[in-house]
Amino acid sequence: MLTRIEIDGFKTFEDFGIDIGPLLVVLGPNATGKSNLFDAIRFLSNLASKDLRSAVKGLRGEPHELFRIQPDGQPGTKMSFAVELLLESKATDPWGTQVQITHNRVRYEVDIERRMDEKGTERLVVVKEEAIPINAKDDRLFGSSFHAPSKQFRDTFMRYSRKTPWLTTELEGVNGKPSFKIFQDGRAGRFLLAEAAEATVLSSITTTEYRHLYAIREEMNSWKFLQLDPAVMRLPSSKLDDETLKSDGSNLATVLARIQMETASSTQPQGVLKDIAADLSSLISGIISLQVRDDRVNKRYEVNLSVREGYALSSRIVSDGTLRILALLTLLHDPRQRGLICFEEPENGIHPYRLKTLINRLRELVTKPWNTDISFEEPFSQILMNSHSPVVLSSLEEGEKMFSDMVSTVSPTEQEVARKTRLRPVRDQGELLPGEKQNYVSAFEVKNYLDSVDRAG
Repeated sequence: MLTRIEIDGFKTFEDFGIDIGPLLVVLGPNATGKSNLFDAIRFLSNLASKDLRSAVKGLRGEPHELFRIQPDGQPGTKMSFAVELLLESKATDPWGTQVQITHNRVRYEVDIERRMDEKGTERLVVVKEEAIPINAKDDRLFGSSFHAPSKQFRDTFMRYSRKTPWLTTELEGVNGKPSFKIFQDGRAGRFLLAEAAEATVLSSITTTEYRHLYAIREEMNSWKFLQLDPAVMRLPSSKLDDETLKSDGSNLATVLARIQMETASSTQPQGVLKDIAADLSSLISGIISLQVRDDRVNKRYEVNLSVREGYALSSRIVSDGTLRILALLTLLHDPRQRGLICFEEPENGIHPYRLKTLINRLRELVTKPWNTDISFEEPFSQILMNSHSPVVLSSLEEGEKMFSDMVSTVSPTEQEVARKTRLRPVRDQGELLPGEKQNYVSAFEVKNYLDSVDRAG
């Protein structure tokens, strides 16, 4: 789970940091950085398995445009990120080797700079990378806005066994040159030169030899970003397509077929598909069941939805909103899915009357560390969304909502003004204690703003 993110120098972020719980929705107007937060998380996820050149592909803008614009109007030259993670208790590499993770709370940091090489070509390079343990006495899991984890959860998933880092950056490492030092669990580590690193050390850790670094890599690599395209979701998908849901949802039918095969039993031949259909029925009026049609001639699958009137609808003719919600529910019910899901504007295509039901169901499906009836076998599940719906706002509980806006900052030296993203918790209005600062925004203020946007639109 991603429990905290800090960003400096990326797009509209400067000295930015927020705690992230199991379910978090960022509300606010357009052009205030809601999507930039998703871009930052996507960039970090890419860095866990790709080189820098590949990691920036798919992000909006050219590489230099990812750097924060300075007061003089020019992009900066450095960006910094830090994430705090709660790792699952086991990690398995592609060769089937499974290892126990003995320290589950970690902090990963990476700094990236724009530099000119000897040929005058601008390149992105990793200049600092660290992975350090979070110790029990310093751990503030999810921050003060959330419930404290239950004793059952702490005893099972929050193990603290290490005091030294797994990865550091030394300015005078190999032959006096900047180097990354990797510490193996229980044994001597190794160095990698850091003079012109165009990939993270984390992206090179592909086995459980370095078990905690591998677990960090796999956690960040698991983050899923849904940018669903109903036009391609309507089409049948090949039996040879990916078996995990793609960002655009184009292989939805293939994923549903695989889930049915993996979860079916003699008493429940549809497996988890029945649960997905039940959730979909509670959100979309008239739907009673879900089927995946096996087109053996063309070697592909197609989604059909049965309705109350007694006939089946092909995915080719169901609404965009139905397909979006079906894809989200499929991902949440997929036994292979683990980690963070980022999803934009859940209100699109769903009736406002059903939105509260959706939010309540999503809350039920994410991991809640404060519960006492913890399932120790299920992987962690977490959802981050953005929205500008007053109905979504009214459906959220304390600790699940933040408001995004832009604020002006003045350089103390040049006296130039710059703009940056600010996120504040949304709380019900209450009296401040003596000397307490109001570092939150009231739900009343946010609702008034969102209502005015709806009226203007």
